[in-house]
Amino acid sequence: MNPAYVPALGALAILAFDLVARSTPDEAWTPRTSALAGIRFGAVALLSLAAVVVAVRSPGAGIDAFATFGIGYLVGATLLVLGLSLTHFGMARSRPAEPIALLLFSLSGMVAAIVTEHLLVLMVAIELAWLPTIALVSIDSRRLSSSESSLKAFFAHVFASVVFAHGVAFVFGATGGLGMAGLGEAAPERGLLFDVGVTLVLLGLIARAVIAPFHPWSPDVHEGAPSFVVAYLVTAAQATTFLVLLRLVHVLMPIDVELADGVARRLPTLLGLLGCLGLVWGHAMALVQVGLRRLIGWLGVGQAGFFTLALVDGTGEGGSALLLALFAAGVSIVGALAILSSLSHHERACEHVGDLSGMMHGSPIRATLFALFLLSIAGFPGTVGFVARVEILAALERDGHRELMVAGLVATVLALTAVGRPLLAILRPMERHPHASRALTHEQLVLALCAGAVVYFGVAPVVSVEGVSGFFDWLERALAALRA
Repeated sequence: MNPAYVPALGALAILAFDLVARSTPDEAWTPRTSALAGIRFGAVALLSLAAVVVAVRSPGAGIDAFATFGIGYLVGATLLVLGLSLTHFGMARSRPAEPIALLLFSLSGMVAAIVTEHLLVLMVAIELAWLPTIALVSIDSRRLSSSESSLKAFFAHVFASVVFAHGVAFVFGATGGLGMAGLGEAAPERGLLFDVGVTLVLLGLIARAVIAPFHPWSPDVHEGAPSFVVAYLVTAAQATTFLVLLRLVHVLMPIDVELADGVARRLPTLLGLLGCLGLVWGHAMALVQVGLRRLIGWLGVGQAGFFTLALVDGTGEGGSALLLALFAAGVSIVGALAILSSLSHHERACEHVGDLSGMMHGSPIRATLFALFLLSIAGFPGTVGFVARVEILAALERDGHRELMVAGLVATVLALTAVGRPLLAILRPMERHPHASRALTHEQLVLALCAGAVVYFGVAPVVSVEGVSGFFDWLERALAALRA
């Protein structure tokens, strides 16, 4: 069975089970009832994720190493998101069936987008992947900012979809086909129509990937959406878009860049400019944020700038560096969001930098983990975020883009400066008596997994820990599948 079908079948099963269980009236739907239902439906979702892994590993799946890596990343990210979602359901902010089903429907579209090499299928898969996430952003109907964020995300999605659809139409008019492989074939007679179509296809994906200047909606979503939805967007959704972009870069760009023509010749320059713009804009705005979620959102915009710089050398070492950076950013940001979720059980009690005062005294373990995740996002040595940034900058230097490498170094300094304020706030004395709050069991599990990944993959390459080479070999095999 195609692995893209499996999450959708799991979502239909959850909706069917919920339809049978609808005998409980809404007024009797307590936090305990919601939490138990979330656990039951989450178990069904876990079975669906396991079935995806089985489908990928089956002999007749026909999935290459690159798609296998992408699907593995999506399954791992969704697993962490499901763990975070239990907090939302435990507070009875919504029934769990619809959000979990929407997550699985979206996952189905993302798997299809990573696997396919056909532009029309990619267009449909992207719609299936993103429309459920827009509904998820507004799942907390009691908060006005949630609905506002969903509306902004919807308009951003519509713009990206319209541009991408026009690009697909122009490509079809120029070539008479919609296969990705045909985009890289040398055919000078295709002319302007083909170049415009390829440009619009790339622009539609860039507009969806939180790459500046198409990013202003992202910090608003960080502030207004529930933590588990934000975690899903910054891991699965963003990674899917960049993985599709990486596949297209390999299709368009020959190994020898000097042989490129048309759009392919100008593509590294465009990506370099957009990457530098995202680095400066995202990290500069992070310097002046007082809201913790908006701070992480703007740091995410800066991270997207680094991802874009990795695409400049996407056919070389930058490709594997991008895969590592997606993993590093995912575990770091999810860990930070899990900390904020555990501190916000009392109606989002932890929203601003000042709310962190006394955290080291009241909850030293969570304070240490929060500092670790923020430092990893900013690229501090000893974390996986640092290793990812070094790999990207080294790839740029070896490819001759030293000006982009310098821009990355300056952006890292800005990022470390931006996370300095919350770190200092953690160490300040307690200004007021905080609400009694502790991390729940599922939050502790998410924190342990994310912290372990940040430290292990941050230290292992330096001290040559056994076993980590297998992970980096997996990245190289994934990239080699694109070059084949």
